[in-house]
Amino acid sequence: MLLTHLADHGLDLVETSVGTGDRRALPDRHTGVGRPSARGAEPGQEREAPAELVERVLAVCEQHYAAVAGTSSEQWDQESSRELVDIALRTVHLAEPETHPQALDAYLNEHRARLERLWRRYGPGGMFAGELVLTDLPGCFALCERIETTPLWLEGIWAKHGQEETALERLQDSWLYDTGEKDGR
Repeated sequence: MLLTHLADHGLDLVETSVGTGDRRALPDRHTGVGRPSARGAEPGQEREAPAELVERVLAVCEQHYAAVAGTSSEQWDQESSRELVDIALRTVHLAEPETHPQALDAYLNEHRARLERLWRRYGPGGMFAGELVLTDLPGCFALCERIETTPLWLEGIWAKHGQEETALERLQDSWLYDTGEKDGR
């Protein structure tokens, strides 16, 4: 059960050869990051997402964004949105990329009401317009899913790519604490 829990959170234990026998290695106590396993990238290990996957995920985000925001792709900064999707995809385990677009689509469908509340509050014309610059980009929907799935890994990749931390922190706070049904302001 512990191994399943650790694997679900990207903290797989890997075999190492120590002394006379194999032992399981815990995540590095200084960085908190696991070492690579045969399954592929783990939190803290970065890999660039294939361009075709970025485009597939971006298309999913754009479809949902257009439905929520009532805007079209001519109104979006395509390159910035693609960059957000690339950062989000760097936190997807290697075993998942082929299924991630479908999983993201299902997640966005399931959380449609929250996405609409996010847009109403922080999009143009919302009470807090301008507070969340990321809401101007369809790629922010990929970040919302990753905020719930791999928040610490996302924060690390975000910082490593020199993105402004406040932008992600504000999106994270808004997504986690300001869009729930009980917050139905």
